[in-house]
This record gives sequence, structure tokens and C-alpha cells, in this order.
Amino acid sequence: MDAILLAGGYATRLYPLTLDRPKALLPVGGKPILNHIVEKLERSDDIECMFLVTNAKFVRQFSEWAANRQFARPMRVLNDGTASNETRLGAIGDVQFVLGHGAVRSEEGVFVLGTDNLARFDITEIVRLAWARKASAVFAACMDDLERLRRMGVAVLDETGRITEFEEKPQHPKTRYAVPPFYAYSPEAVGLVGAYLHEGNNPDAPGHFIEWLIHRSPVYACVTDQSVYDIGTLEAYHAVCRRYERET
Repeated sequence: MDAILLAGGYATRLYPLTLDRPKALLPVGGKPILNHIVEKLERSDDIECMFLVTNAKFVRQFSEWAANRQFARPMRVLNDGTASNETRLGAIGDVQFVLGHGAVRSEEGVFVLGTDNLARFDITEIVRLAWARKASAVFAACMDDLERLRRMGVAVLDETGRITEFEEKPQHPKTRYAVPPFYAYSPEAVGLVGAYLHEGNNPDAPGHFIEWLIHRSPVYACVTDQSVYDIGTLEAYHAVCRRYERET
């Protein structure tokens, strides 16, 4: 399965750190956030090629990062052509951009992931779940922190682990199951991305696509109680840095 790494945002909530540097290249634990994510992908035999999609503002930095790193899997950096937060394609818009590029092999599905979340577990475990179920798969991370749940997608699961309800950033979460931005799209789901956008649905937060998808194609969740760090604000970024400093 090929992986699409989403890095097309402008991270305005992390200004001034991200005025001239993409969020994914901010250091955590002595190396860029993106290195932590790519290292997890490279340890998996399930991932064949990696496609990082960014924008015109940050493509040079990502290209330099890629040129100065050895990869265990092929890595391509793609520029979606946008130059400002106001003109960004959004996460699902960028997925469609990469799919339209023609290089991604989607016959076994596609692994789509954000580059601003650090997980403490094997992020490719959902790839195997997707293949076993012949369906899309996500993680459902058990959380008790109400404020964190309100900043993420929250899922309701049936007894088989299938998602029956999903809401992006709910004010009143129905469960403790937060879904971080790691998605194993089935081939059927990949084929529905264009229809989702054609209907005029939200192209930005990738969880909105899952909310739409569950009514058209099955999505299963791999439940975990291990940590996921969402680096969405300056406060969150500094907190993650402190955690990694304590652990190293």
C-alpha cells in the first residue's frame, strides 16, 4: 500500500514558529516531527512508496529535507500549487490532488496520514486490519480528556468494531473513541474521494470524509489506549517537546 503524507497546511496557529518553516519540520526530541512519522512507516513491510504533498510556500524546505535524508522506501514530494492559507486545497483536496497525479497505486487502497500527530504505537496496524476486513480502517484512541476529544473526530463503534457514527470536533462527544489522522482507505473509499468533493463537502479536515464515508462504505476501528500527540497549537507543541525530553 502506498502512503500519502499530508503537509499542505500553513499552521497559522503555531505562528511565529511556522511563519517560514512547515509544522512537520519543527523539531521534537532532536529531530523533525516528520522524521518520527517516516521512521514508523519505514519499519513496516506494508508500505511501498510515500508521497508527501505540500504547497508552493514550503515545497523547497520539504525538498531539501528529502534530499538530505536516506529513505528505506521511495519518497516523492509533490507541490499542490497553493501559496496561502486562504487558497489551500484542504486535506481531502490534497488527497485528490495526489491521486490525480497518477503515480499512486491504489488497487490495494491508500494509507493517508497527517504529519502533525505523533503516535506511540505502530501506525500501520490499521493497514492489516483494512486488508483483513476488506474495508477502510482507522484507530480509535481511548481518551478521557474532554477538551482533547472536542478537537478530534469521535467515533461510535458496534460490537464488531465498525464505525456507526462519526463526528468531527464534537462539542458533546458521544464516546471516548478519538480518531487521529491515520486512515487506511480501501480501494472503494479511494474511488469515492472525487464524489465527496464533487458534492461540495468540506475539503479540509480529513475526518469529515470519514463521517461521510461510513454511510457509503464500511470503516472499522482498531482500538488503542496508547497516546497520540496532536501538535495543533504552540502550547501543544511545547508540551510534546517536554514529554520527549523527559523520555530521552
